[in-house]
Amino acid sequence: MTHTTPADPDDSVEYGYEIQDSAMRRDCAVWFATPPGFVEIPIADLFADPDSPEAARSVEAVDLLLDLVPEGKREGFLTQLSEARTLSGLMIKEGVVHVAIGAHEGDDGDMISSVLTLTSKEMPFSPPKLAAAQAATARESALPVAVVDLPCGPGAFTEAVVEVPAEADPQQPSLYEVAAYLPYPSGQRLLVLTLTTTAVEARMHYRDIHRGIVHTVSFDNPLPEELKETIPESDVEVSVRTAFG
Repeated sequence: MTHTTPADPDDSVEYGYEIQDSAMRRDCAVWFATPPGFVEIPIADLFADPDSPEAARSVEAVDLLLDLVPEGKREGFLTQLSEARTLSGLMIKEGVVHVAIGAHEGDDGDMISSVLTLTSKEMPFSPPKLAAAQAATARESALPVAVVDLPCGPGAFTEAVVEVPAEADPQQPSLYEVAAYLPYPSGQRLLVLTLTTTAVEARMHYRDIHRGIVHTVSFDNPLPEELKETIPESDVEVSVRTAFG
């Protein structure tokens, strides 16, 4: 699982991508791109020993996020990150394999946070279009929006305004959630790409962001051939080569 992030355009480059290290792994099965303002949070690393390299990666990710937030608004944003950390354990149990947090400035100047998650789960073999439709209609309290043909294959969308229990957060009564259900070509796994935000009033904007990300999803390595040739062997490949020559 990996993603590439569009780089900020300048006068000489209309559009570009920053390729993350995880895109250069043999075991990578899904590729996608996120727009500026999203930073990957390594959820498994959030629980690592403070002196470990894994913990250092988490600190680096948080620092990148804070660079996107005006100084006077960082304390509140750190509080939101702390709340997100408490959900990380549940995310891992539910099969979430990727989390990115978005930080964007709203029309009123306030910082708006969002959470992008990718979940990979097994499913009984089924034709992809049928699997996508069934997954979308099975989502409780969500409105199935459409079943469409995407660059990566058939997919289905849902969206919902989720009421937050008062005891959980009395200041934030609802969240907007939009999800895409994308069957793997094998027909035996399902990728669920979900974007959630507290900015319910900006849901049309976040719906467009979500659709844009979904349209970049690929189950085939989209990197140029010269980069594919530099991808190192996986641990399994090294073990097999060592054992059998």
